[in-house]
Amino acid sequence: MKRKKLITLIFVLVGLVLPTLLVQSKTTIFLNETSPLETNITSSLDNVTIEMITDLPSYRDDNIPSILPGEPFTVRFNVTNKADQILNMLELSSEANEFGAILNPSTSTKDSLEVGESWLTDEQTVLTVAEGGEGGAGATSSALDLAIVLDQSGSMSEEIEALTNELINVVDEIDSEVPNLRVGLLLFGGSSQYNPLLSPSLIHPLTFEVSEIVNVLSRTQATGSQEPWGDALYCAKNYLEWRTEAVKLVILITDEPNNSGSLIKNAVDLTNLYHQYADSEFILCTILASGWYGTTKEELMEGAEITEGTFIEIGSEYPQTGDIPEIIGELIVLYAVEMDLKLTVQLSHEIELGVREGIEETFVVLLDDLPPEIDTWVYFSEDFLTEELYVNIMSEVKDVTGLPFVEIYYKFDDAPFWTITNATALFNDSYCLSLVFNNQQQFLYYQIYTEDWLGNEIYDEEQTINLSNSYQYSIIPASTKKDIILFPNQNIIFRLVGDLTEDSYGLIIGNTYETYNIIAADVEDSIIFLENNASYYDSFIIPTGHTVKIALMSTEYVNVVIANVVPQIIEFNETFKVEIDADDAYLYKVDNTFTNKKDRQFYADSREVQTGIYVFKAADMEFLDKHYAIVELEEEEYFILVVADYHYGEIDVGFTFEEDYTPYNHYYKTSSWPIIVTLFGLAALLGLLKRRKR
Repeated sequence: MKRKKLITLIFVLVGLVLPTLLVQSKTTIFLNETSPLETNITSSLDNVTIEMITDLPSYRDDNIPSILPGEPFTVRFNVTNKADQILNMLELSSEANEFGAILNPSTSTKDSLEVGESWLTDEQTVLTVAEGGEGGAGATSSALDLAIVLDQSGSMSEEIEALTNELINVVDEIDSEVPNLRVGLLLFGGSSQYNPLLSPSLIHPLTFEVSEIVNVLSRTQATGSQEPWGDALYCAKNYLEWRTEAVKLVILITDEPNNSGSLIKNAVDLTNLYHQYADSEFILCTILASGWYGTTKEELMEGAEITEGTFIEIGSEYPQTGDIPEIIGELIVLYAVEMDLKLTVQLSHEIELGVREGIEETFVVLLDDLPPEIDTWVYFSEDFLTEELYVNIMSEVKDVTGLPFVEIYYKFDDAPFWTITNATALFNDSYCLSLVFNNQQQFLYYQIYTEDWLGNEIYDEEQTINLSNSYQYSIIPASTKKDIILFPNQNIIFRLVGDLTEDSYGLIIGNTYETYNIIAADVEDSIIFLENNASYYDSFIIPTGHTVKIALMSTEYVNVVIANVVPQIIEFNETFKVEIDADDAYLYKVDNTFTNKKDRQFYADSREVQTGIYVFKAADMEFLDKHYAIVELEEEEYFILVVADYHYGEIDVGFTFEEDYTPYNHYYKTSSWPIIVTLFGLAALLGLLKRRKR
């Protein structure tokens, strides 16, 4: 798969993690203007509906409107009385959060609202915060103050060198996105005297001049072995002059556990400090340098989790030390440009003289100033009848606002000019260009362009396909997956390469109602072990070190997921974090055959990443259903396949009681999923529906 960046941290699409479109609070009885009393009694407002009406378009199935930051829109609210009594002396007011400002705030009133009657409130104009924070009156700037808390002990010389060489370049690159940025630096480590709590000279104040920080880094020598970074975090929070209106971001970089501190000495002290960060709205991101040991990883992960920051590990299978400056740049953009616009509406009426009853609801407008997200897979096929060769460029192009088109620019190496064509939209978010080529053509060059309905656009980087190396494009290594589209009467071959230490599972799942034909052979054993016609899904074991070759064909267009995954056992009450990318796939074995009747769930979720969860019956690998982020479990053993549907990065994975985890709200639309009706699958589906009604 083509990647757009070396480091893939998640730029949260603005508005992706907003609360649900309509949130109703408890009933509130106002005895007077200053003493509201919350109560759970039945309210006469329980059957009153409030609808938000704007002049904004929506291209989404749920009708949530979208707008570019910095633009105004008008809003009114339609109140309908579906209760069984007349409502008197109604008042409705609204307010925007910090990412918008109501230019003509007022309270709409109505003397009475008859049963079944609707009331359209006064029109208001809302101005959204502009990109970079230059919004209208009352808008909050997306200024950001960053403190880098850096280990300068003997093992950190490469990290110091990387920051010295590249930090200025990274800040220059993101200047247009985060123009209001200050950077500070706290050094620690080496010996007991290198503790900013004891040596204030190790604290370098927040400044707009990043060159001042780089000058300090250029004079810093890595030496010694003591790491009192708990004290350094305390100093970062309490000794720097943070702006009240700015996002407060602290990035800790170290490879060893907290030790030799004067104030923050143990795990309890650290946890308390993390909670102080969270209570003061500080975001702590932690970077685990290569060569770490001991409890360092657990301590850094805890800090990022409590403060809703990001944990990143550096190492052989992860980003490298030289990538740390770019990681810092992406974290700055991530936390500086994220904007959530919410309009909170308060509706009340008089139930008797001097006593009012009210409800509160929150509405969402998606602020979208980020371009669509593009993931691309290349694969080859052959027409079964004519034997013509095809190269297929499949792109998943996703955006919360929606897309009017996807263009592909392409040119074969023997062609003098580029050709522009619209990619074929075959399924939800899936676009494909299928081109015939011959043996004399060696290379295909292509580039993808698209924009969403708001005009946010992206030109993907130019890519090159080696047409003489179709074998390489057909390989699916262990722990990865491919999304492909089967074209009518085209034969497609893939090779699932087994893991070198243990068996893996090959999983093929059709994402549509159409079926496909499959032949699978073990290359090492030279035997065909699977041959199915009209399949919706298939599964098989890939022995350790073996390669399984599969051939797929269909008479219709079929969207198929092919995964090669090594199963992992997850125990009840086990929770952990993993990084997931567009090509990654994880398979978990879950044993939910407990006598305890309390409901359990499996989740794979994060604020940024929307996951797809495919559920299989463990006994025979029968595919049951697909879910998103979370699935409630019947008493059964399961295999659960986890892939990233939208955005990539770190996710939380867990097998817990149902009430122990609440998934995030994701505004990326999900496609409908075909129900594969089997006796067990239907029973499981009915069980899940019954639970949701409780």
